[in-house]
Amino acid sequence: MAIYSCNISNVSRAAGSSSCATLSYIESEKVYDERLGETFYGFGRSERVEATGTLLPEGAPSRYQDPAVLFNELEMYETAANARTAKKIRVALPREFDLEKNIEVVEAYIRKNLTENRYAATYAIHNDEDNNNPHAHILVANRQINEKGEWSIKRKMEYALDDKGERIPILNADGTQKVDKRNRKQWKRINVEQNPLDKKEFLQGLRESWATECNKYLAPDQQIDHRSNEARGIEDEPTIHEGYVAREIEKNGGISDRCQINREIKERNNLLHQLKEQLKELGHKLTELIKEKGGAAHDRIGELLQRSRDARGVGGTGKTDRDDRNTEKTDTGLGSEEKNDAAELLARSRSARGNRKSERGKSDAERQDRDAERDRLAAEAAERAAEAARRAEEEARRAEEIARKQAERASRDTGASL
Repeated sequence: MAIYSCNISNVSRAAGSSSCATLSYIESEKVYDERLGETFYGFGRSERVEATGTLLPEGAPSRYQDPAVLFNELEMYETAANARTAKKIRVALPREFDLEKNIEVVEAYIRKNLTENRYAATYAIHNDEDNNNPHAHILVANRQINEKGEWSIKRKMEYALDDKGERIPILNADGTQKVDKRNRKQWKRINVEQNPLDKKEFLQGLRESWATECNKYLAPDQQIDHRSNEARGIEDEPTIHEGYVAREIEKNGGISDRCQINREIKERNNLLHQLKEQLKELGHKLTELIKEKGGAAHDRIGELLQRSRDARGVGGTGKTDRDDRNTEKTDTGLGSEEKNDAAELLARSRSARGNRKSERGKSDAERQDRDAERDRLAAEAAERAAEAARRAEEEARRAEEIARKQAERASRDTGASL
């Protein structure tokens, strides 16, 4: 399955890097750095390099088709001791692509995002013998080439403007505007970045564009996403890049620190998934319990209403107690048989009223019992949910602490190896 990975970093002199050394690494070729007077030998892994190429903006000197010439001239042009001479872009290639498709996608990405913006770039496609780690390195000159074929400026001074778009004067202590020796008014100036490749928005666009370019050729269920797990609403802890060396250690039976970190991250993610499933299952059970108890209460209420209707039907006439008493007092002309019938009806009516009162008493008691049981179950469910959340929080804190320590260890190991 295709995965998304796009890492962008600087080739910086302040960190002891050279674009010629990086070129030698990605192409696994010998490259002589004219500025340093040093030869780099490509690190001896040429078998993993499947394809290389250099793309130039329109108007660039044709000699720059040789990447060694391109990056040597760039290194000589940059004079600052802390110059960032190039950008390194490393992207993961979908294993669903063959070499021809990889070249097509990488070159389309470079043309759309780099050469159209006046940048020259060299790429190298790497893979292992099992096609488990196809990826591309793109080395980009961190300075644009203008239409004349010359290196462009990176920064320039411009007037600072206020909210109304007007220049901001430089003032003396007394509030008057400063002037120079030739009596020219002085205005505040700012150093403005002219190099898009050093702007955050441009770099974010490069990350998104890589996903867009790959998704043109991937099936709907294989699409990749440039956004972070957090931005996508995914709670999983992201894994780290393992790299060729780490996988070779594992392949030869060893244990790589970086691979071990990823195994532990996956274990924590699996635990998180289990906790979420348990909470979901608990929620379903609580919902079902509420529905079950609610249905039982509804049936019981219906039963009591029916009993009440049946009890009222026993009296036959539907008269009230007062009506019965009035009839008993005034109807003195009745025969003995009729009087006995009336007395029996009256007794039945009174009995029915007594039964209804008794039933209401029982119904109130049962309702109180049901309410108490429902409250008890709800309290137990809330306690279990709170306990599960507390365990998940503790596990997340423990996982974060382990990840931090392992990242520090990996960083120290990486620094030692360099």
